[in-house]
Amino acid sequence: MAAQRRWRFLLVDVDGTLLDSQGRVSARNLAVLREAVSAGLTLVLATGRTAVSLQGVTSGLDFPFHCITNGGAVGLAPDHSPIYTRFLPAPLWPRIVQDLLAEGLSPAVFAHRHPEPPEVWISSGRGDPHFESYVSRNRALVRIERDLPGAEVADVVEVAALGSGEAFDVASSRVRARFAQESENHTMVLFIAARFGKITEFFAPGVSKWDAFTGMFPDAAARPESVIAIGDEANDHEMIASAGLGIAMGNAIDSLKAVARQVTAGHDHDGLAEALEPILAGLRRN
Repeated sequence: MAAQRRWRFLLVDVDGTLLDSQGRVSARNLAVLREAVSAGLTLVLATGRTAVSLQGVTSGLDFPFHCITNGGAVGLAPDHSPIYTRFLPAPLWPRIVQDLLAEGLSPAVFAHRHPEPPEVWISSGRGDPHFESYVSRNRALVRIERDLPGAEVADVVEVAALGSGEAFDVASSRVRARFAQESENHTMVLFIAARFGKITEFFAPGVSKWDAFTGMFPDAAARPESVIAIGDEANDHEMIASAGLGIAMGNAIDSLKAVARQVTAGHDHDGLAEALEPILAGLRRN
């Protein structure tokens, strides 16, 4: 049945979906995306990464694609020029940072700039090993401001805290609860330098990958049945639930599988290609 529809958009998560557990794009996944673009589908890669980080893992893609970065706060054209942004207002993000610091967590403030690289503002490079790994891997983007809540940072798209263990879960949950009415926020697993940890993210109200996608492509909002979306994590929930065909990876969290219309194989078994190949075969027959 899926192959009989007129698909126009392909919305694909990156980590845990396009990439395997080693952070690589398999030859089979690369081939299926190339075929989808050749078939006329508009490809949109949607990620929690910054644009610079995304470029680092998609340099081998030899076809055009739009991208959504920072969990839905930024939308970029194939030439990486911004066509959609949702900023955290200045009165709000310093309060979130202050609360995270008061809970003993290490906040990071993400500012989107174009055409310059994004910036990540922190108050210290020391903290949970998961946080320190992130800082080490992104040192070129990091700016240290001891009085982070009082810093003058423009174009803030996200505040995040990175950590691990039960203490992090409890502390970040308290901050999330305090800002539940003022921000879009969630906690999810983040894999850095062969280590699993967590990231808690705060965005402007309503920010999501799906919100960015429909802001970039208003005709998709009017016709969600023309969209295929595939992902694995909490920040993919709205796009999987809203698309005409929402597909959860085999490694997806249970709550995402519950709203998906289809579950495919995991990211280490080319689940993306396994889901899309029959659809593209149907398009070829028609």
